[in-house]
Amino acid sequence: MKAVFVTGAMLIASADISGAETVYRYEHGPSTMCDIRGADTVDFLRQVRASLHQAPASDRFEVFVADDGVTQWVFTKPSEKAYPAVTCRWLDKDSQGHWIIKRKIRCEADRAACDRLAGEFASLDD
Repeated sequence: MKAVFVTGAMLIASADISGAETVYRYEHGPSTMCDIRGADTVDFLRQVRASLHQAPASDRFEVFVADDGVTQWVFTKPSEKAYPAVTCRWLDKDSQGHWIIKRKIRCEADRAACDRLAGEFASLDD
């Protein structure tokens, strides 16, 4: 598992990334992210825990990596103001064939806290 996470992190870091695209939704109710359909953030966490590899966590987030090594899921922990929230990040190519980072964020917490979290992830991806 550690090898998958490290390989994916190295691929993302070494890729010639031409930009990032973030889709942020402040929402409640069912939605689809990275080909997984969930009723809410807790449902996404349940499904991701059952099917993906857990990466080393931080004080703020639970992190999971798909078998492809580049699709990453991040869930806020209950201690975060933007809890519950989930984000899925992956590499894709744009219409010119350049690699770009794509991210979807779903946040069900206080709107201001969700906006700050989305900004934090957008800065990380730039």
